[in-house]
Amino acid sequence: MSDSEYEYEEESSYVTFDMGRTISSNFVDQKARAGCRIVGMEEGRPLLQLGGLTFEGAVDETIGTHLLFEVKEKVHDTKGLLPLLTSMRSENDAPKQQKYTTEYFCSTENTIKMDTVSIRHKKPEKEAPKTALDELEEEVLL
Repeated sequence: MSDSEYEYEEESSYVTFDMGRTISSNFVDQKARAGCRIVGMEEGRPLLQLGGLTFEGAVDETIGTHLLFEVKEKVHDTKGLLPLLTSMRSENDAPKQQKYTTEYFCSTENTIKMDTVSIRHKKPEKEAPKTALDELEEEVLL
């Protein structure tokens, strides 16, 4: 069979990250724009590197399904007669209109609870002092 005869199906899976109360959503947005790294999702103990901080997580299944929505700013039509007439109203006369709309994005049943961890460089182990047996083995190999 040729490659064009094979069919494959791509599957997407979404999770939410619970960063706790110490990290604000503004901080996450700011650092995520510069990029982030996620390692170990398949093993169930993911590490997230966000800016200079590293987080370790644990997968937690939710009791129900979390629905995620996108918040979008409403775009007003600025062409035609209607915007002109509404701009002539006083603020007291104008009806209150919503500025934002929500649109369904995805759903998830998994949350990853993240905790801050510190990662240090691994120090090289000191070489153990050679014993008489080690010296004898070196002589035999030479």
